[in-house]
Amino acid sequence: MRVMVCIAILLAVAGCGYRPVGSGGVSALQPSVKTIGIGTLKNRTLRPTILPALKDALVRRFAAEGRIRVVEEGADVLLDGTIDGFGEEPLAFTKNDTANRLRLNISFSFTVKDRLEETVFLRDGVTGVAFYFTGTGISETRAAEDEATFRAIVDVAEQVVSRVLDGV
Repeated sequence: MRVMVCIAILLAVAGCGYRPVGSGGVSALQPSVKTIGIGTLKNRTLRPTILPALKDALVRRFAAEGRIRVVEEGADVLLDGTIDGFGEEPLAFTKNDTANRLRLNISFSFTVKDRLEETVFLRDGVTGVAFYFTGTGISETRAAEDEATFRAIVDVAEQVVSRVLDGV
């Protein structure tokens, strides 16, 4: 009886098209690609600190994923991109019509191309989102905004790596 159950489970899993998340079966990249370089990143916003933070987040996320290695020189493919926008939308207000809950958005467009042949494997864009509450003073509000900015950058990096490696 135990053998029959095991066989039934194996047949069900084999025939359903199941693919473990993170297995890389739908990657935008060729299977031969083992390294990626972070190429030119541009910032079209008035927030100069988000560009180095995004580059660091991308490197950390690719390293955590482990399927492709980030290198400084000689990469198989290059990721180039532009931070296109940084915006905040008020979502809730106090009795005095002051925003006290905001949604922060960071938009990033990018391409992944073969370093030598300039063939574009992927051209896409993502938007990182984070929410925050304003504080009772300027310094508290600024700290909350900075923390939300970091979370939105991490969200951008996660989406980019997911699109590059898994096609989703």
